[in-house]
Amino acid sequence: MKFKELGIKDKYLKELSKQKIITPTLVQERAIPLILKGNHVMVQSKTGTGKTLAFVLPIIEQLHFKKNEALILVPTRELAKQVQEVIESLGNGVRSIPIYGGVSINNQISYLKKGINIIVGTPGRIIDLYKRRELDLSGIRFVVLDEADRLWDMGFSPDVKYILNQIRSNYQFMLFSATLDPDIRNLVKKYSKNKFEFLNLSKDDLTVRNTLQFYYLIDRFEQKFSTFQKILKKERPKFSLVFTNTKKTASWLMNKLNSRNNHYKVGLISGDLSQYKREQIIKDFKKKRVNMLIATDVAARGLDIDDITHIFNYDVPKYPENYVHRIGRTSRMNKRGIAITLCLKDEYEYLCHIEGFIDKELKQKTLETQEQRRNQFPFF
Repeated sequence: MKFKELGIKDKYLKELSKQKIITPTLVQERAIPLILKGNHVMVQSKTGTGKTLAFVLPIIEQLHFKKNEALILVPTRELAKQVQEVIESLGNGVRSIPIYGGVSINNQISYLKKGINIIVGTPGRIIDLYKRRELDLSGIRFVVLDEADRLWDMGFSPDVKYILNQIRSNYQFMLFSATLDPDIRNLVKKYSKNKFEFLNLSKDDLTVRNTLQFYYLIDRFEQKFSTFQKILKKERPKFSLVFTNTKKTASWLMNKLNSRNNHYKVGLISGDLSQYKREQIIKDFKKKRVNMLIATDVAARGLDIDDITHIFNYDVPKYPENYVHRIGRTSRMNKRGIAITLCLKDEYEYLCHIEGFIDKELKQKTLETQEQRRNQFPFF
């Protein structure tokens, strides 16, 4: 299957070819024809499967190049910028803008007044602009909710519903999500008038099967950092993302690693950082000027970065869903990555919950000591 067979125009095929994107992923192959037919869609597909292109391509194909034709709602600034980059990569005169808080609203107003075809934004700033009468939603033809589960996790559900209620036009509704709770399903039914196509492409991918998953069992908390150092020495990760459960631990871990001169360029993203600093660190990570990034679940929302070789759960996530989202940051686009979890003995219960949720037993690894090796091979 090639993109041309999906009904994509030659001018966009050329741009895809320049990026060496030739064969569509499963979500692109299944979703694009439905969207081009004008169907409302609800797509369950995990992060890293190419879903952004699955809705951007068919929207651009159907543009009339008029003002405010498409609205794409995303949970984070980073995801807004990533979707924008995909749109820009296709070129051909499409005017779009990422809209989010933490930056000048006046600049965004200026761009909107010039005439934008596709608006990509976070709910809060979209509502702000709408209430100021600077954002006209009357001509919307396409609405996309990207990473809907993240929108709900971050408390945006009321904002999303408010925005949808303001749109009076007859638009095509698309929702993409890694997981679907009852409220999200009911929302799709309501705003599609219960006429939608449901694609569930994540059943076989729930455990992120391309990812090698291991854990180390640690006796005491005091041994945790030294164990992590030994794991790093053993694994030699080229490009890694390290998750902690709290901002305090994330900051402590970064300082600790940097003080040990461990040959890694360590960065940190946190809700306490300014928007400029946050974007700079993510840019450095993408460019591999930083090769180890420490983050909490909330701070990492919307991160879409290729080629991550290792995911380290310095802290065991308290909720199994978070484990799936964390390790989904590696093994993207059919590449194989490694996920390693550091588990204290009194946290083992959480690890069992994770195994039950993903229906897979994680393999335990150990750090063999010199004494253990001597006992095993006494004559060497």
